[in-house]
Amino acid sequence: MEKLGLTALQWSLWAVVMVLVMGWLARSRLRARPASDARRLVHPPSLLIVGLVGFAFFAGITVISNVVPNKTSTWWTTAVFVAFALLSAALLLAFFLEQHEVSDEGLASRTFVGVRKHLRWSDLTAVRYGASMKWFRLETRSGGVARISVMLMGLPEFARVLMQHAPQDAIDAATWDVLRETAAGNPPSVWA
Repeated sequence: MEKLGLTALQWSLWAVVMVLVMGWLARSRLRARPASDARRLVHPPSLLIVGLVGFAFFAGITVISNVVPNKTSTWWTTAVFVAFALLSAALLLAFFLEQHEVSDEGLASRTFVGVRKHLRWSDLTAVRYGASMKWFRLETRSGGVARISVMLMGLPEFARVLMQHAPQDAIDAATWDVLRETAAGNPPSVWA
């Protein structure tokens, strides 16, 4: 019975920490920015902190689990820790390399793997909000696709410009409602 109570306490503590961290992440994307940056979509500094902490933690656990003798260290535990460290490194790459610039003509982007693309608003054939993936998916006639995360700072301006310049038939009704709320300063929740 005591072990059950300890397990419940551990999971409760984990849930509280997750609620606090996700709330912090959600609030950090809404911070005011200089007017000169209004049309740039960037990741909030909180993403950098999460990436650094995650990478340091999982890289450290990888090293410790293989240096300190123990019975639980196997090749697959090491692989799992390395995988989480690499996922954290991907957050760091996204923070430093991803760029999105909104203009009256379209969206210029660079992904975290360095791919550059420019989508013209007039070429859009589909704009959808993916609630499960937490991004806006923009598709052009030529098949070009851009995915704009709800974690980015600058979403209200993105939504305003997109609604103003994109072809009306490219945006479905549900996405239009999400864009309208985002333009009003209420971007979609970061929660699943």
